[in-house]
Amino acid sequence: MQLYEEIRIYIDMKNQYLLISLFFSLAFTKIQSQTPTEWQSDLQYLQQIIHSKYNNLFYNITSDDWDKNVIEFNTQIPNLEKDKILAGFIKLIAQFHIGHTQVNTSNFHAGSNNFQFTRLPYKLYWFSDGVYLIEADKAYEKIVGSKILKIGHQNIEDAIETLRPFVSYENEQGFRDNVMFFLASPYFLKAQGILKDINEISLTIRKNNIEEQVQIKANTNNNIFSPTGLSTPTNWVSTIQSNNTPLWIKEPIAFRYMEYIPDTKTLYVRHSVTLADGNKSIESFFTNMADFIDKNEVQKLVLDVRMNGGGNNTLNKPIITNIVKSRTINQKGKFFCIIGRRTFSAAQNLVNELEKYTEVTFVGEPTSENVNFYGDTRTETLPNSKLQINLSWLWWQNFAATDKRKATYPQLAVDMSFADYQNGIDPVMNVINTTAIQTNIETDLRNYVTQGKFEDAVSKAKEYLKDPLHRYFKEELEAKINAYGYLLINQNKSDVANKIFKMNIDLFPESANAWDSYAESFMVLGKKEDAIKYYEMAIAKDKDGATADNSKKQIEKIKSGN
Repeated sequence: MQLYEEIRIYIDMKNQYLLISLFFSLAFTKIQSQTPTEWQSDLQYLQQIIHSKYNNLFYNITSDDWDKNVIEFNTQIPNLEKDKILAGFIKLIAQFHIGHTQVNTSNFHAGSNNFQFTRLPYKLYWFSDGVYLIEADKAYEKIVGSKILKIGHQNIEDAIETLRPFVSYENEQGFRDNVMFFLASPYFLKAQGILKDINEISLTIRKNNIEEQVQIKANTNNNIFSPTGLSTPTNWVSTIQSNNTPLWIKEPIAFRYMEYIPDTKTLYVRHSVTLADGNKSIESFFTNMADFIDKNEVQKLVLDVRMNGGGNNTLNKPIITNIVKSRTINQKGKFFCIIGRRTFSAAQNLVNELEKYTEVTFVGEPTSENVNFYGDTRTETLPNSKLQINLSWLWWQNFAATDKRKATYPQLAVDMSFADYQNGIDPVMNVINTTAIQTNIETDLRNYVTQGKFEDAVSKAKEYLKDPLHRYFKEELEAKINAYGYLLINQNKSDVANKIFKMNIDLFPESANAWDSYAESFMVLGKKEDAIKYYEMAIAKDKDGATADNSKKQIEKIKSGN
């Protein structure tokens, strides 16, 4: 790859992090003073260009619904202040719910009037037991490690929901990660009525069982960008002490890190950015990893991509090939991949390829992106305000078009509490070291189906899903059973497929998609009355959603005889 392309990809990734993660900042910006008519002209231009060049964005919202929101915003513009207008554009773009698609607030036009973004000098993280302040400027050292109870006048839970319209995300994991950025941005807090003053914020915190209210001043010293999202800014204080650093935070500025753990004969590999680390290529790093496995007694390989927000998709190949060729380690129960709420973009494609080509066991939290997704963006500049909008245009499809999974879900679910983080404990590694890997649940279910033991398959699946370690995998399992049913239909085994879809509604009775698929299997079998019956069940479960729309259309087709 040419140097220019490497730089462009790095800048694209940096802009993505600036916009969507709690770790990064917004710099001084200015925006041109313009009339409401000019803002409305920009809005019309945006609407036109999306319909003409980016019609693919109408994936999670219909064009009619989005246009209605555009019309409503257009009528409001003459009565809105400049900051509210800008907020309106950000919200409109966020409605697409495509992670890469967002307003690029880091590159406002340098107009005549100052429009300054400040940020609060802290870093927040949403743990399993609440939102905590994990890093801050040294001036606020005493409150590092505090649990956030209120921000401004709102409870933290309410503030998070109030900020939801700003956030570009594809699933709740993406939202949990990205909303932290907005909780550190006074502009957005003020725009949503959480704050009155963008220069100072009141936090209600709890630390050491003492509850108090503190004031924090915003500042413009926003140079806290870190490509890995792991390093602490200069003159900031972290909750984790240097003598208690877990593997996943060691050498935080390095794009990749590897360490052998003799006690468990485990090779731990952290892969945080899908880009070359200076002159250290991804290919050479993972070739060295494979060589180490060949020459040493390695019983487990752990690949950690929980903090990997993406990079260059073309660099994934040597990771896959070096794992596949390490046959002693590419086995169920020996190869683990840690995923989480920061696993996004090129890292999601890496996870997809690991799922397809290796014997991986995923551990941790779900990823923040759909398994098939719209990725790469083009930047469109609005003519008057010079606002830059990053709009996705390229569809990445690693799995079948019928695969609608909102994320990759771990077979072994592990969340981190604040106490784990503070004490340098990595609960994911603890689970990897102590949990015996059972046989693949999908293989078990297929074996039962092959033998015609459908009731036994349902019982086995229910038992599996009762285990808290499998709590994230229920959506994955539903999708995989559904995909297996369609595979059987394509193999002209519609009777068996019908029973597979029946299994899915037994396991997931609240899933509209499971009922919709069950109805479709009756359609294939020519049993139209049964199909209508179960399409109506899908509609009842989904009301006005996309699945309900499909079911309604299918009922119309049946009744019209088409």
